[in-house]
Amino acid sequence: MATASLKHQFSSDQFLRMAEVGIFPPDARIELLDGEIVPMSPIGTSHAGIVNILTMLLCEALGRRWVVAVKNPIKLSRMDMPQPDFCIAKWRNDRYGNHHPTPADIGLVIEVADSSLEFDTGVKRALYAASGIIEYWVVDLVHCTVEQSTLPGPSGYGITETHGMIDSVTATVVNGLSVPVSALFPSEA
Repeated sequence: MATASLKHQFSSDQFLRMAEVGIFPPDARIELLDGEIVPMSPIGTSHAGIVNILTMLLCEALGRRWVVAVKNPIKLSRMDMPQPDFCIAKWRNDRYGNHHPTPADIGLVIEVADSSLEFDTGVKRALYAASGIIEYWVVDLVHCTVEQSTLPGPSGYGITETHGMIDSVTATVVNGLSVPVSALFPSEA
């Protein structure tokens, strides 16, 4: 007799409650995708460096017009709560201390990818598009490029453009945000 595999799906509320009561270790790198608790890739030094550079550039460019959330959860649906490297959300005085941003709050999501490149340009891109995230960038550490996806829909983004070292990436909704790709990949330590 064949045994059925038991698989439990969690809601974002259950996932948050499990974190609150300490079921996950404090340093757990996990996120909720399609109701499944999924491990996240470890953060390497190149990834961490790009996150530091982007944090400075985003905060300088946006000031107090947008909330720049770094590695914080976003609530996409009842069953999806990813933790992107960056979420640029509409300004709120509580800085989302009362609830996590939802698609209606978000102007841009950015993922920094090296070992997670295939996942970020596949599963994550599809999830963000289906959730209505207006714009999604993938900073590709492998090829030193930035992929910019816009026009979300249930079957994916309508436009994805790749920007190289001589280009700048200009956000479509987040006014005043333009990042030179070369600024993300410094040539010297």
